[in-house]
Amino acid sequence: MSRVDGGNRPSIPPKRSEFERSERSDATRDSKPGAQGRTPANANVRSFQGRSDFEPARPAPTRPTPAQTQAVKAPVSPADAESIAQADMELGLLAEFPDADAQSGIASAMLHAHADAPVSQNRIVERLKQDGRLETLFGEVFREDNPYVEQPHKNAIVKALDTALSRGTVTGDDLRAFSRGTYAQEWQQIGAALGTHRK
Repeated sequence: MSRVDGGNRPSIPPKRSEFERSERSDATRDSKPGAQGRTPANANVRSFQGRSDFEPARPAPTRPTPAQTQAVKAPVSPADAESIAQADMELGLLAEFPDADAQSGIASAMLHAHADAPVSQNRIVERLKQDGRLETLFGEVFREDNPYVEQPHKNAIVKALDTALSRGTVTGDDLRAFSRGTYAQEWQQIGAALGTHRK
Protein backbone atom coordinates (compact mmCIF):
# COMPACT_ATOMS: atom_id res chain seq x y z
CA MET A 1 0.00 0.00 0.00
CA SER A 2 1.49 3.31 -1.01
CA ARG A 3 1.49 6.41 1.17
CA VAL A 4 0.10 9.64 -0.22
CA ASP A 5 2.62 11.95 1.49
CA GLY A 6 5.57 10.17 -0.10
CA GLY A 7 6.76 8.37 2.99
CA ASN A 8 10.15 9.41 4.32
CA ARG A 9 11.07 11.51 1.31
CA PRO A 10 11.85 15.15 2.21
CA SER A 11 9.22 17.61 1.17
CA ILE A 12 10.18 19.94 -1.72
CA PRO A 13 10.31 23.61 -0.68
CA PRO A 14 7.83 25.82 -2.50
CA LYS A 15 9.21 27.72 -5.47
CA ARG A 16 10.14 31.35 -4.86
CA SER A 17 9.27 34.05 -7.26
CA GLU A 18 12.05 35.68 -9.35
CA PHE A 19 11.75 38.91 -7.33
CA GLU A 20 12.25 37.13 -3.96
CA ARG A 21 15.36 35.35 -5.26
CA SER A 22 17.03 38.52 -6.58
CA GLU A 23 16.19 40.43 -3.38
CA ARG A 24 17.66 37.64 -1.22
CA SER A 25 20.83 37.41 -3.32
CA ASP A 26 21.32 41.22 -3.04
CA ALA A 27 20.98 41.03 0.73
CA THR A 28 23.50 38.19 1.07
CA ARG A 29 25.91 39.83 -1.37
CA ASP A 30 25.82 43.15 0.53
CA SER A 31 26.40 41.46 3.89
CA LYS A 32 29.67 39.95 2.69
CA PRO A 33 32.91 41.86 3.49
CA GLY A 34 34.03 44.11 0.64
CA ALA A 35 30.51 44.80 -0.58
CA GLN A 36 30.46 48.36 0.72
CA GLY A 37 32.17 49.86 -2.35
CA ARG A 38 29.52 48.59 -4.78
CA THR A 39 26.58 50.59 -6.01
CA PRO A 40 23.22 49.30 -4.79
CA ALA A 41 21.20 47.16 -7.21
CA ASN A 42 18.08 49.21 -6.66
CA ALA A 43 18.14 52.28 -8.93
CA ASN A 44 16.04 54.29 -6.44
CA VAL A 45 18.77 54.12 -3.78
CA ARG A 46 21.28 56.98 -4.10
CA SER A 47 24.38 57.84 -2.12
CA PHE A 48 24.19 60.85 0.23
CA GLN A 49 24.73 64.09 -1.71
CA GLY A 50 25.40 66.43 1.23
CA ARG A 51 21.82 67.43 2.03
CA SER A 52 18.58 65.70 2.97
CA ASP A 53 15.64 65.50 0.58
CA PHE A 54 13.66 67.30 3.28
CA GLU A 55 16.14 70.16 3.57
CA PRO A 56 15.37 73.21 1.40
CA ALA A 57 17.71 73.69 -1.54
CA ARG A 58 20.74 75.80 -0.74
CA PRO A 59 21.23 78.91 -2.84
CA ALA A 60 24.03 78.60 -5.35
CA PRO A 61 27.04 80.83 -4.71
CA THR A 62 26.67 84.09 -6.58
CA ARG A 63 30.31 84.27 -7.60
CA PRO A 64 32.60 81.28 -8.15
CA THR A 65 35.84 81.24 -6.20
CA PRO A 66 38.73 81.96 -8.56
CA ALA A 67 41.31 79.21 -8.90
CA GLN A 68 44.47 79.79 -6.89
CA THR A 69 47.49 80.22 -9.12
CA GLN A 70 51.06 79.92 -7.96
CA ALA A 71 53.26 82.94 -8.55
CA VAL A 72 55.54 82.18 -11.45
CA LYS A 73 59.16 82.84 -10.62
CA ALA A 74 61.37 84.20 -13.30
CA PRO A 75 64.08 81.76 -14.38
CA VAL A 76 67.43 82.35 -12.72
CA SER A 77 70.30 83.21 -15.03
CA PRO A 78 73.42 80.99 -14.91
CA ALA A 79 75.43 83.83 -13.31
CA ASP A 80 72.77 84.31 -10.61
CA ALA A 81 72.55 80.55 -10.03
CA GLU A 82 76.32 80.40 -9.51
CA SER A 83 76.16 83.39 -7.16
CA ILE A 84 73.36 81.74 -5.12
CA ALA A 85 75.35 78.48 -4.92
CA GLN A 86 78.37 80.45 -3.68
CA ALA A 87 76.22 82.16 -1.03
CA ASP A 88 74.82 78.80 0.13
CA MET A 89 78.33 77.39 0.43
CA GLU A 90 79.49 80.40 2.44
CA LEU A 91 76.48 80.15 4.75
CA GLY A 92 77.65 76.64 5.64
CA LEU A 93 80.74 78.22 7.22
CA LEU A 94 78.65 79.86 9.93
CA ALA A 95 78.14 76.51 11.63
CA GLU A 96 81.89 76.26 12.27
CA PHE A 97 81.80 79.34 14.51
CA PRO A 98 79.68 78.92 17.66
CA ASP A 99 80.37 82.49 18.82
CA ALA A 100 77.57 84.94 17.85
CA ASP A 101 80.08 87.79 17.43
CA ALA A 102 82.10 85.80 14.91
CA GLN A 103 78.99 84.61 13.07
CA SER A 104 77.66 88.14 12.75
CA GLY A 105 81.04 89.34 11.44
CA ILE A 106 81.11 86.54 8.85
CA ALA A 107 77.49 87.14 7.78
CA SER A 108 78.06 90.86 7.32
CA ALA A 109 81.35 90.20 5.48
CA MET A 110 79.50 87.82 3.14
CA LEU A 111 76.91 90.50 2.40
CA HIS A 112 79.73 92.98 1.78
CA ALA A 113 81.43 90.50 -0.59
CA HIS A 114 78.14 90.08 -2.50
CA ALA A 115 77.47 93.84 -2.63
CA ASP A 116 77.19 93.80 -6.42
CA ALA A 117 75.01 90.65 -6.53
CA PRO A 118 71.56 91.49 -5.09
CA VAL A 119 70.27 87.98 -5.91
CA SER A 120 72.84 86.27 -3.69
CA GLN A 121 72.54 88.97 -1.02
CA ASN A 122 68.82 88.31 -0.93
CA ARG A 123 69.54 84.57 -0.70
CA ILE A 124 71.73 85.13 2.38
CA VAL A 125 69.03 87.23 4.07
CA GLU A 126 66.38 84.65 3.12
CA ARG A 127 68.35 81.72 4.55
CA LEU A 128 69.20 83.59 7.77
CA LYS A 129 65.52 84.42 8.20
CA GLN A 130 64.50 80.79 7.61
CA ASP A 131 67.08 79.62 10.17
CA GLY A 132 65.81 82.17 12.71
CA ARG A 133 69.22 83.86 12.93
CA LEU A 134 68.49 87.09 11.07
CA GLU A 135 67.44 89.11 14.12
CA THR A 136 70.38 87.97 16.25
CA LEU A 137 73.18 88.18 13.67
CA PHE A 138 72.20 91.55 12.24
CA GLY A 139 71.56 92.86 15.74
CA GLU A 140 75.07 91.72 16.72
CA VAL A 141 76.55 93.59 13.74
CA PHE A 142 75.07 96.85 15.05
CA ARG A 143 75.94 96.11 18.68
CA GLU A 144 78.43 98.60 20.07
CA ASP A 145 82.01 97.38 20.52
CA ASN A 146 81.62 94.30 18.32
CA PRO A 147 85.26 93.64 17.38
CA TYR A 148 84.42 91.68 14.21
CA VAL A 149 82.42 94.38 12.43
CA GLU A 150 83.48 97.35 10.33
CA GLN A 151 81.37 100.17 8.89
CA PRO A 152 81.29 98.69 5.35
CA HIS A 153 79.71 95.56 6.86
CA LYS A 154 76.94 97.67 8.42
CA ASN A 155 76.38 99.39 5.08
CA ALA A 156 76.17 95.97 3.38
CA ILE A 157 73.48 94.85 5.84
CA VAL A 158 71.41 97.99 5.23
CA LYS A 159 71.73 97.52 1.46
CA ALA A 160 70.84 93.80 1.68
CA LEU A 161 67.81 94.51 3.87
CA ASP A 162 66.66 97.18 1.44
CA THR A 163 66.80 94.62 -1.39
CA ALA A 164 65.06 92.02 0.79
CA LEU A 165 62.28 94.49 1.60
CA SER A 166 61.71 95.30 -2.06
CA ARG A 167 61.58 91.58 -2.90
CA GLY A 168 59.32 90.69 0.02
CA THR A 169 61.84 88.41 1.75
CA VAL A 170 61.69 90.66 4.82
CA THR A 171 58.56 92.65 5.63
CA GLY A 172 57.89 95.82 7.57
CA ASP A 173 56.19 93.65 10.20
CA ASP A 174 59.43 91.68 10.63
CA LEU A 175 61.39 94.90 11.17
CA ARG A 176 58.85 96.19 13.69
CA ALA A 177 58.96 92.89 15.59
CA PHE A 178 62.78 92.92 15.62
CA SER A 179 62.82 96.52 16.90
CA ARG A 180 60.84 95.35 19.95
CA GLY A 181 62.90 92.21 20.54
CA THR A 182 66.18 91.39 22.28
CA TYR A 183 68.18 93.64 19.94
CA ALA A 184 65.61 96.45 19.99
CA GLN A 185 68.16 99.28 20.12
CA GLU A 186 70.28 97.81 17.32
CA TRP A 187 67.25 97.20 15.07
CA GLN A 188 66.06 100.75 15.66
CA GLN A 189 69.44 101.87 14.32
CA ILE A 190 69.01 99.54 11.33
CA GLY A 191 65.51 100.94 10.74
CA ALA A 192 66.83 104.51 10.87
CA ALA A 193 69.63 103.61 8.42
CA LEU A 194 67.10 101.93 6.12
CA GLY A 195 64.89 105.01 6.18
CA THR A 196 67.84 107.19 5.21
CA HIS A 197 68.95 104.69 2.55
CA ARG A 198 65.47 104.64 0.96
CA LYS A 199 65.17 108.45 0.66
